[in-house]
Amino acid sequence: MTWKGMGVVVLLAVLLATTSGAAQEATKEAPKTIAARTAGLECQSGFVPLCWDAKEGALLLEVSRFGEEFLYVTSLASGVGANDLGLDRGSTRSALVRFERVGPRVLLVERSLEYRAETDDAALARGVEQQFARSVLGGFAVEAEEGGRVLIDATLFFLDDQLDLRARLKQARQGTFRVDAGRSVIHLPRTKAFPQNTEVETLVTLSSDEPGPVVARVTPTGRWLTVHQHHSLVALPAEPMRSRRFDPRVGNIPLTFQDYAQPLEGRLSQRRIFRWRLEKATPGAALSAPVKPIVYYLDPGMPEPMRSAVREGALWWNRVFEAAGFRGAYEVRDLPADADPMDIRYSILQWGHRADRGWSWGSFIADPRTGEILKAVVFMDSHRMRTDYNLWSGLTPGTGGENECFAGAWGLPDWTAELDPNTTGEEFVLARARQLAAHEVGHTLGLAHNFAASTYGRASVMDYPAPLVKLSAGRIDLSEAYRPGTGEYDEFAIRYAYSVFPPADEEAALQRLVEGGLKSGLLFLTDRDARPASASDPRAQLWDNGDDPVLELRKARAVRAALLERFGDAAIAEGEPVALLEERLAPVYFHHRFALEAATKMVGGMEYAYAVKGDGQPPTRPIAAARQRAALAELLEALRPEALRLPEKLIAQLAPEPFGYGTATTGEEFRSRTWPAFDELGAARTLSGLIVDGLLNRERAARLAAAGMSGEEALTLDEVVEELLDATWNRPWPDDPKVAALQQAANRAVLDRLLALAGDKQATVEVRAVAEWALADLLDDLKQQEHPDALREAVRQLAERDIERFFNRTDSATERTPALEPPPGSPIGAGKQK
Repeated sequence: MTWKGMGVVVLLAVLLATTSGAAQEATKEAPKTIAARTAGLECQSGFVPLCWDAKEGALLLEVSRFGEEFLYVTSLASGVGANDLGLDRGSTRSALVRFERVGPRVLLVERSLEYRAETDDAALARGVEQQFARSVLGGFAVEAEEGGRVLIDATLFFLDDQLDLRARLKQARQGTFRVDAGRSVIHLPRTKAFPQNTEVETLVTLSSDEPGPVVARVTPTGRWLTVHQHHSLVALPAEPMRSRRFDPRVGNIPLTFQDYAQPLEGRLSQRRIFRWRLEKATPGAALSAPVKPIVYYLDPGMPEPMRSAVREGALWWNRVFEAAGFRGAYEVRDLPADADPMDIRYSILQWGHRADRGWSWGSFIADPRTGEILKAVVFMDSHRMRTDYNLWSGLTPGTGGENECFAGAWGLPDWTAELDPNTTGEEFVLARARQLAAHEVGHTLGLAHNFAASTYGRASVMDYPAPLVKLSAGRIDLSEAYRPGTGEYDEFAIRYAYSVFPPADEEAALQRLVEGGLKSGLLFLTDRDARPASASDPRAQLWDNGDDPVLELRKARAVRAALLERFGDAAIAEGEPVALLEERLAPVYFHHRFALEAATKMVGGMEYAYAVKGDGQPPTRPIAAARQRAALAELLEALRPEALRLPEKLIAQLAPEPFGYGTATTGEEFRSRTWPAFDELGAARTLSGLIVDGLLNRERAARLAAAGMSGEEALTLDEVVEELLDATWNRPWPDDPKVAALQQAANRAVLDRLLALAGDKQATVEVRAVAEWALADLLDDLKQQEHPDALREAVRQLAERDIERFFNRTDSATERTPALEPPPGSPIGAGKQK
């Protein structure tokens, strides 16, 4: 074919294609108008108008605010019911989003403000935004349009798992789930549009062929997990709130971001605080009503007397706000009958339930630009009441009648005895509920935990309070178990966040306020200082009282001994299975566990502060060697076999669970390897492990190993190890067989920890050297011993062979029995604390 012939063919093809395209265009329907597409549909006007097409089962959104940023909030309107999963009703996620139109499609785009430029230079701000990736959360085809407005079908978007529960379940090893579209629908009763927010609720079903045991336990049929997910499209405040800088010496929760508009001498990382917008109705007045109060609503499902206690505790904050210059700043109201608790306009004090006990929590949704809190959710765990009552029952195991009010409301007896008649089981539980409500509300006001406040007079509800148990002439006194009201530190933190100052004077006024707090000794230390096993500052401690850990441990041990001596079946109600005694024994046997933790922090310990240059605080201060040795001595007293023992009369009462109660366990029970008998040695090993593992924690051991550089008087790792061996393996063998067996439990706890430490590749060479030295010394001693008792000799030989296997580097030949986990000690649950 010639080039001329090819040209004719190409021209013909182009003409045909053009004609075909024109014909197709001619046959296309003109785009529908929004009015035509929504005719006859159920529509609502609002922030983002919506229409429901019942025939198609479609939820249509009308979009007009292209490029305008707003909040997209997703939350669980119904929970999964398992504490370990953390998927509670009210759990939320928020994102800063905007709609963008590209041709025939509309995108919902999320932008992060973690990287920003706070400047009037639009080019710089735009440049920073363009340097970081965005996330397109949804893409929609335009269904209809008119006058700059478009209609999109958002059904599939809302029916997707926007909270990504699938990933949470997979991470928790509960199976691989997928969204089951055929079992997911729009929930119309909770789908509404309002002027500043549009609310959409969906029933979403996730399916799995192999659901995990937790999911199987809390769902009727584990293969299908169905929850309600709630979606809120929320307008941002038209006038952004003025931000307030963060100060590390005050426990306000920080909003942290990178600001690329900072000068060279400035810090790239900037921090503001989260807080509600409180403005004075009478500007300049020392005490004024707010323009708009902070209002929380009570869950209508919260019963009395807990309802009144939660209301009262939450309202404690009004006194604190008065110190910041506001009268009536905070209100608690009943939720209106027609209100949706997931609606962004309502902050909720929620009554929550799970299959097992767990923590309460407080969270909030905020404007990411400024830190302004827009909505709060407080989750009050209903198990807490029962856990606190178990704690009360262990502390007061006497005989007595029933408190009719409390028993009538909760079906629980009141077995008080030999106490102040004004101290009842009901008041103990409700006093804790008031404190807990105030604590969780405090989080939603923007406050972090302060675990140092208990060292200067129970000065904050943001600490975790251990009940103050006093022993007077052998009698237990709980009349001051929990302090009513907020404390001095709470006032300090709220004044910092909410006091109103003239803008020109704000920085200087905040500085004066902090200086005053430091002079008053209002120390702030939080979670990272209290929770790790390697923590070094005993002032940062959960569930403690007082400023002297050694003295408090001594008191706690005395109270524990008195409780164990009198503990018995009076701790349960007439007609209850005796086996239920065990769940009330756990908080008694481990009564001193948090005092043990605080004293342990003193060993190799160091006090410190969030010091700022020029504020006069010593950044660090090692704990004096004499105080460390005093703490060590008290800890070793708690390791004595007599301190691990349970009264014989009590052990005889600890029966296995009866028929019909196997699925009703509470998690409070002791772990056991001797079922159906109570495992007394297992309990002793668990308690011994708490003490020994704390003392020989890897990081603590490294600090002790390095302490010798500071002088001859320092407490060092080799001294701690020697003291441990003297208190266990080198201790004269008791004549009492029970005491001897308990001592052997403590002995083995020390050996197992030394073996673990010597073989720990993450431990420093000095730590491993001391551990190996101690093992070699112990091996020499063991080889020189021989016991006439067959069991004792077998245990000795096993210890000898285990050490030899370690030195021969045949560790894998010895599978060591893992330690039994203790029952959760705090009223928060499962060892996980929020």
